[in-house]
Amino acid sequence: MNNTNKPWKRRKAIKGIKSKEFSSKDVTPPGISNQNFDQDSYINDDLTKILFLSKRGMSRSPLAREMMRSLLEGTQLFGRVRCASRGVTEAYDQCPIDARMSKFSSRIGYFLQGFSRFVTIPDLASADIVITLDHESEEFVRVHSTYTRGISQPIGIYFTQGSFPYVQDPYERGDDEDVDDHYDEIVTSIEYGCSKFFAQLPSLISY
Repeated sequence: MNNTNKPWKRRKAIKGIKSKEFSSKDVTPPGISNQNFDQDSYINDDLTKILFLSKRGMSRSPLAREMMRSLLEGTQLFGRVRCASRGVTEAYDQCPIDARMSKFSSRIGYFLQGFSRFVTIPDLASADIVITLDHESEEFVRVHSTYTRGISQPIGIYFTQGSFPYVQDPYERGDDEDVDDHYDEIVTSIEYGCSKFFAQLPSLISY
């Protein structure tokens, strides 16, 4: 299902951007009570932090992160916005980036490397904007809303009216569906959603 209802011209990739990710060492995972947790301690710089979330953090959220970095490059917001990606399923923490998505996205200039990372309390608490890409991540944020200090939005609000509200899961497709078509739809949906989100970004952040 196409979430754009029209072709989208892909923006080519960034070159050599190395934005810092959020710190996530030695923290209590979401869902576990911690009476000594101090949310304010994680809000400590002037950068606007955007956090993309997906079920595994192995393909969709890393791609959204790289697309957003590409959109920011060369604009007045470059260097003032930090993008990160995480997964909401702990079983996939530190898994390699989806090889098929990495190969597919590299053809259009987006380079995905490294490993997935499970979202932590500091990630949620320090994010100014959280963008969920699927039902699982949207539900995760809802359940852990106590720790979310910023704005939380599903990417589906930036799709055209009547579209499927989530980005398709790369591992869930019909037996008769072509793999490349499935991945192309995922990439197109994320890029379209990110472009619309980027257009609204100045109104969502404070300078």
